[in-house]
Amino acid sequence: MDGGFAPVRSGWRAPLRPVPPPPAGFRPFAADDLHAIAALMWDAYRGTPDEDDVGGPDGALRELRRTLAGEYGTFLPGASFVAEPDGRPVAAALVTVYRDEPLLAFLFTAPSHTGRGLGRRLVLAVMHAVAEQGHDILTLAVTRRNRRARLLYHRLGFVEIG
Repeated sequence: MDGGFAPVRSGWRAPLRPVPPPPAGFRPFAADDLHAIAALMWDAYRGTPDEDDVGGPDGALRELRRTLAGEYGTFLPGASFVAEPDGRPVAAALVTVYRDEPLLAFLFTAPSHTGRGLGRRLVLAVMHAVAEQGHDILTLAVTRRNRRARLLYHRLGFVEIG
């Protein structure tokens, strides 16, 4: 509970509509990415409302391992992407199927690359991939205090569901 009055996170969902395939510079997440993506995740979360969820580099690695192991639903490597515009990972989106619906489990961008539209393009890539797999909705949970993420999701057609 946030302040004892509201949940820390709220659920969001968006209907999937046709979107183009992932742009150049995006590739599917691979198990070999684990350590580099964990470092990226911690870099992205440090100093944000989501920092406590990760707690440090070891916590980021632990969260990613949990995701791959299915703790947040069946991991979808074909719908999870890494952005490498300069040949190194600078943003990532990891997707699972949780309670029979695709879940954008994690989305993060290196602070050095925020404001360039990578998060938006990653979400669109995810939407394309899960639609291609036959799903018609994408869900996520976002920290209520993360205004930047909430605005991004709203602009992409997500609606808060509680």
